[in-house]
Amino acid sequence: MANLEFYLAKRILNSEGSGKSAGPIVKVATLGVAIGMCVMLLSVFIITGFKNEVTNKVMGFSSAINIIAGSSTVEGDEVGIKPTKPLIDTLKSIDGVTDVYDYIQKPAIFKVGKEIHGVLLKGMSSKYNGDFFSNYMISGHYPDYSSLNTSDSIVISDLIASYLNVKVGDKIVSHFVQNPPRVRVFRVAGIYSTGVKEFDSSIVICDLRHLRKLYAWKEHEVTGLSINIDNISNLEKVESNIENVIEDIKWGEFMMLVDLRENSYQIFDWLNLLNMNVWIILILVTIVAGFNMVSGLLILILDKSTMIGILKSFGYRNIRLKKLFLYVAMGLVGKGMLYGNLLALLLSGIQHYFQPISLNPDVYYMNTVPINISIPYIIALNIGVLFFTMLMLILPTTLVSKIDPIKIISFGES
Repeated sequence: MANLEFYLAKRILNSEGSGKSAGPIVKVATLGVAIGMCVMLLSVFIITGFKNEVTNKVMGFSSAINIIAGSSTVEGDEVGIKPTKPLIDTLKSIDGVTDVYDYIQKPAIFKVGKEIHGVLLKGMSSKYNGDFFSNYMISGHYPDYSSLNTSDSIVISDLIASYLNVKVGDKIVSHFVQNPPRVRVFRVAGIYSTGVKEFDSSIVICDLRHLRKLYAWKEHEVTGLSINIDNISNLEKVESNIENVIEDIKWGEFMMLVDLRENSYQIFDWLNLLNMNVWIILILVTIVAGFNMVSGLLILILDKSTMIGILKSFGYRNIRLKKLFLYVAMGLVGKGMLYGNLLALLLSGIQHYFQPISLNPDVYYMNTVPINISIPYIIALNIGVLFFTMLMLILPTTLVSKIDPIKIISFGES
């Protein structure tokens, strides 16, 4: 037979072709690989989903990249910039940039009755579509700031609403600490909730024109430009291209870039720690699954020692016997990986659509476990597990060369 090893491997993997002890061994080894593969895939799905969800929320509040005055702080008071239309058009043409919009922000103190709360008003113009806040709106709607008259409508979070005991339609008195002090009355048009307490407790959306008047700025003068990108992994490349644009127009002296990682470095330091957790899980589970397969293959070889002895007595070489049991190992690993993939996808689908597992939003920034099913991650993880597991299984197959056919056959006859 041209490929006797493959035929014999199929027989060993087949329950009908296995001995009484080999059958359970095959099942246990397959189950071990399946559970390990499922755990690894779920870890990657959950961690990447968690990182994507948190990153998208942070980007929704502060955008991927901000262009602000070089002498101002990230909080951005007092010093403004006046971006030109050619600059904005050039920024929009940069590969990877999806949106460019201006904003003005200013701290204020909200007062309703005896309740007071400090906030950061972020003034938006009609250039901002408001989709981010609309997606997290739990009451009311995102205002229309495109009318000729300045709108008094604002969007607050459910945290701020609970602090001040207000609801949609209620009015809030806003005090601005400046010389001379100013007061504005706003009406709550919408209430949002993202679960990111660091932002929900302070960010309020209002009409940009209110804040421009308070700063006594000229038309088109703003705190900064917000730039969103299509993929956070391209942040450094896009940021470099934007820096080149600013330098080309001779604005590098008083304009600077601040990306979301600088704006929220504590959150991203925490997310980077999650990468280490994922690698630890993947390495440990791969090692455990590999040793499970090694022990299973060793027992399987010992169980098939009589068969090995007979094959050797017929002149079967050790290298072909090693090939035979590598086929067996590949079959076990492949079957286990298939079952593990199917189980991981099933559990991920259940969580994604039905969300049976919830989280504490005060700790995790979301109220349910997020899932990110990525085909590239699945392919890469399967290839990696198959490679390293098969690498570990090369060593136990050398046991076949230690089996003496005369002793094995004599022992079998006795």
